[in-house]
Amino acid sequence: MRLDVRHLELVLAIAEAGSLRRAATRLHLSQPAVTAQLQRIEQHVGGALFVRLRDGVTPTRAGTLFLRDAARIRTDLANLAHTVRGVLHEDAAAPIRVGGVPAQQFSLLLKALSEVVPERGTTSRTVRSTGTATAMLASGEFCVAVLPRFPGAPLDLPAGVMHRVLVTEPIFVGVSRDHRLAGAGRIALRELADDEWVMPHPDDSGMNEYVAAACRSSGFEQRVTHYADEAQVAFSLTATGETVCVLYPLGSAREKLATLTLAGDPLFRDIVLAWRTDSPLAGVVDALCAHISEGYLALVEADGIYADWWRGSGARLSLS
Repeated sequence: MRLDVRHLELVLAIAEAGSLRRAATRLHLSQPAVTAQLQRIEQHVGGALFVRLRDGVTPTRAGTLFLRDAARIRTDLANLAHTVRGVLHEDAAAPIRVGGVPAQQFSLLLKALSEVVPERGTTSRTVRSTGTATAMLASGEFCVAVLPRFPGAPLDLPAGVMHRVLVTEPIFVGVSRDHRLAGAGRIALRELADDEWVMPHPDDSGMNEYVAAACRSSGFEQRVTHYADEAQVAFSLTATGETVCVLYPLGSAREKLATLTLAGDPLFRDIVLAWRTDSPLAGVVDALCAHISEGYLALVEADGIYADWWRGSGARLSLS
């Protein structure tokens, strides 16, 4: 036997009623059934919880302790249910819950929400795992999320979630300013065949496998000698001349690196907006995407290297 909530409720009912007969009436059970259940509980805990009197029962010392904790547990369970119901049935004025991977589009989405639905407010959380983000969309923890999608690694979106590609953007590479190719500007991926790489730890996005496959298609096996999830660590290793790193086209704190674009754009990713169809955002997705696209193009124009690439190659990829 294992104690559960029903056992706690029975003992509490006996104490509150003051007798097994009155407790049986309250619980809609027969008195023999209540007596038998109490005996099983007492047998399980190893002693009597009540002293039987002629006109009822009174708790033993052990019973008093049992009742104290049982009452606390009952209150905790009631509070838990109230809290969960409050989260699951928020009123229509609750903030929009935003999630996703750290990317420029994440901050652009927050800005777009402040303009499209300013009355709602937002709460946000970034996560590194695509699987975590999609699970939180499925549970309702996120109303909307920004997700990456790499070729060969389709998103596994839950039922009730729709998505749209915001942009298909290139992936560049970074090298130290003393690297032999630092001044080249644009190179073929195969020119990095003899270099060592720093990469993030493999995760469920499929990015590492995708980059390795692209290198293989260019005629060489990628040699990863360092793994770093923090961009600044990867940039520092690269700046010292130790490695080559991947660079997303927009970002900061890479002044000590030379950014190289890749001929033929063999590396790219989609940035996807995913939203719950039962969220208040379902009717304003077009407006959100328009604001994000406008903000993204402004960032492109402010970045010399990406702006040059966009004017020359941007039409090959897409902006929603």
